[in-house]
Amino acid sequence: MRWKEESNINVFNKVVRSGQVLTVTGDLLLVGDVNPGGKVEASGNIYIMGRLHGIAHAGTEGDKEAIIAASYLNPTQLRIAEYISRAPDYESDGVMMECGYIDEKEDKILVDRLQVLSRKRTSLSGFERRMYNG
Repeated sequence: MRWKEESNINVFNKVVRSGQVLTVTGDLLLVGDVNPGGKVEASGNIYIMGRLHGIAHAGTEGDKEAIIAASYLNPTQLRIAEYISRAPDYESDGVMMECGYIDEKEDKILVDRLQVLSRKRTSLSGFERRMYNG
């Protein structure tokens, strides 16, 4: 049954406000925003259909293949497994439709256009199959 929990997509339709923490086992699909001071954590991937202004931690159990994707990415901190990437020192307006993932060659979290995921994380196509097949 643990495999079913870990492959589960947990869907929430809410705003994660400052001081709130949303933690799930498996993948997280959040339809809403993460405000500054809010935090979302998942043992799998994190997909945010909204604005990420707070903290997102994917792969909390050490999954370096986990990703964080958001409609609007302007986080205070991104974490994937044990890797941490903080907000840039310069003022940023955030970027639409981007994702964070660990690049093994550079040994750090990179933020790039959402379209690169089809090349960087080919295993994500399983997300589609799970949606169709239950």
